[in-house]
Amino acid sequence: MPRLAGLVLLLQMTACSGPDHEQLRGSLYFAAGNYLALIDLRDGSTSVVANLGDADIRSLSPQLEDRILLTVYGSENARETRHLVLYDRDTRQTLTLLNGRNGHYLPGTRTLVYDDGVRIYTTERIRGSWEKTEVVEHRYNQGVDIMPISATRFIYRVGEGPLFVYDTAAGRSIGLTGLASACRFDRSLWFAEREAMLCQVAGDGPTFEYRFVGLDGSPGTALPLPADHDLKPLVYLPDQEVLILTERWRSGLANRVKWGVWVYRYETQETYRLFDDQHLGEHVLYTPD
Repeated sequence: MPRLAGLVLLLQMTACSGPDHEQLRGSLYFAAGNYLALIDLRDGSTSVVANLGDADIRSLSPQLEDRILLTVYGSENARETRHLVLYDRDTRQTLTLLNGRNGHYLPGTRTLVYDDGVRIYTTERIRGSWEKTEVVEHRYNQGVDIMPISATRFIYRVGEGPLFVYDTAAGRSIGLTGLASACRFDRSLWFAEREAMLCQVAGDGPTFEYRFVGLDGSPGTALPLPADHDLKPLVYLPDQEVLILTERWRSGLANRVKWGVWVYRYETQETYRLFDDQHLGEHVLYTPD
C-alpha cells in the first residue's frame, strides 16, 4: 500500500460509543507502520506525531523523563536492521541507542531489557558504556516475548517455549509452569498492583473467559467481559478505572477482518465497543490530559 494511502487509512475512524456512555479522557500512542500515532479517546480522532521514514515500528515502551522506547525495523544494503530508538515527546527528536529488538525498560528504572537476535540481555548505561548481563541464549532470530512486571523482574518466552520470570537482583530465571498452563500469554496484561496477569482463558466451545491469574497459576477474579469476543487487554487507565482492549472481528458481506477497540469500566462493570474499525497493534501507551 502506498505511504499516502496508508496514512489516509490510518486517519479514518468510525466511532460507535453511544450517548449513554461516559466520555473517556486522554490519548493513546500506538504504532502504524512507520508512523508513531496518537488516538484521542474522546472522539477517535488520530494524528501522526512521528514519521520514521522507511522503517517500521514494531513495539513501543515507556521510558523515564517523558520518552518512548521504540523497536524499529528497517533495511540497509538489502539487509534487515533492528534498532532501539528513544523518542522524546517534548522535542519530537529521536536517538538510536542499540542494535536490537523487543526493547523494554523495567518500570521506574534505567535498566533496559532487549534481544539482539541471539540473546536476551539486561543492560544499563554506566559512565558512557552499556554494561550487559546475559539472560538466555537462543536460536538465531527465534521469536521472543518480553513483559516487564516490576523494577527488578520481567517475564520472557522464547518461541512457543515455556514462560520464565527473570529477577535482576538475584540474577536468575524461574519457570512459570502454572501461569503458562492457565494463561494465554499473547492475550494477557500484567497488573502490578494486583501482582497478577489478566488472561484470556478458554471457555466452553469457541468462548473465552477473562480472569486474573497469579504468577504461580492460581486463579483470581474473573471480569465480566463478553465471552464470545476474542479480546486482548492493552492498557489500564488508573485515573479513570478503565481497561482498554482490542478485538479482531469480521464484518460485511466479504467477511473482512476488522479491529475494534473496547472499553471495560470497573466501577459499573460496563463493557462496550468504543470504535468499530481501528487497529492499535500489540502495544499502546496511555497519556492522560
